[in-house]
Amino acid sequence: MSNLSLRLIFGALYVAIMLGATFFGKPFFGILMAFIAFVSVNELATLAHKISNQHRWVNPAVFAGVILYLTFFGAREMDVISYGIMFLVQMACLYITYTQLKREQTVNYMTGTLYLIAPLVALAIWFLQSSDAIMYVVFYLITIWMYDSMAYAVGKAIGKRPVFPKVSPKKTIEGTIGGAVVTVIAMAVLNHYWLQLEMASYWLSPIVIVFAIFGDFVESYMKRKLGVKDSGNFLPGHGGVLDRMDSIYLSSLPYILVLQFLG
Repeated sequence: MSNLSLRLIFGALYVAIMLGATFFGKPFFGILMAFIAFVSVNELATLAHKISNQHRWVNPAVFAGVILYLTFFGAREMDVISYGIMFLVQMACLYITYTQLKREQTVNYMTGTLYLIAPLVALAIWFLQSSDAIMYVVFYLITIWMYDSMAYAVGKAIGKRPVFPKVSPKKTIEGTIGGAVVTVIAMAVLNHYWLQLEMASYWLSPIVIVFAIFGDFVESYMKRKLGVKDSGNFLPGHGGVLDRMDSIYLSSLPYILVLQFLG
């Protein structure tokens, strides 16, 4: 089977699972976040050359178990300040991970793990406690997927100048800007005729896109520094879960913060 066929099949399966768990609601969304947390930390351990059973299996299971516990037994009410603290912790972990990666070309397993886990825990808690989370998560996911597609299409058609040549030479300024503009317009139309969110989509989609772009470059930088093409082979044709979820790790907490701040 060709690589393109694998990408199409497993890409469609990935989208179906993400949307299916979202529409089915509790506890399926939390179970999915727990599963993603397990595979994410497992892949990070491999990239960080942590080959012990504790790093590859026990630690991922503990973090996944925390999310499952919160999903089935609940968590204390989280407000905008709590999510803000989680975001600051995530950014601090990203800075430490980036600094060590730049200096030593190795991944800091501890801070890297917290960078990945914080948004997944936040998504699980917010989904559990928000009465209208389903359609907001659908909006969020479609925004990310549409931007990826539009940025690729526009970049393929007219892209000439790379954004960060040393990190990701195939991603162009034209594709980035053009994909963002098309996505914001498309999501506004989609929201008007289908999702009908109370909050204006032209506030939400640009925030998702900006942080999703940086999340993508963070993962690209990590792989380039480590000299690997993919974070794993969990999704044939796509690489690992880190490859497929890179935009979500960095954009989900800002998205939740905006929703909490705007009420």
